[in-house]
Amino acid sequence: MMKIVNEPVKVMAVFHTDGKIEPVKFRIEDKVVRIERIMKTYEENNVGNKRIVFVCLHNGKDIFELKYELDTKTWYLFKK
Repeated sequence: MMKIVNEPVKVMAVFHTDGKIEPVKFRIEDKVVRIERIMKTYEENNVGNKRIVFVCLHNGKDIFELKYELDTKTWYLFKK
């Protein structure tokens, strides 16, 4: 079961020239989590607050949900 965290996190991401954003790894509690595969990407518009949601796989079994807030340019670990 995934737990809602919704905390800002440091993310290393690639911003492609075509506008695509690809998170590579993020840091949580002094641990670096490498993103093995992005399983799903979609946009969310919550009360005018646009976010891009990335459902990511780590270690072949751990699923994390990262959200990138376009206005504030802030990354959030939403679920783990």
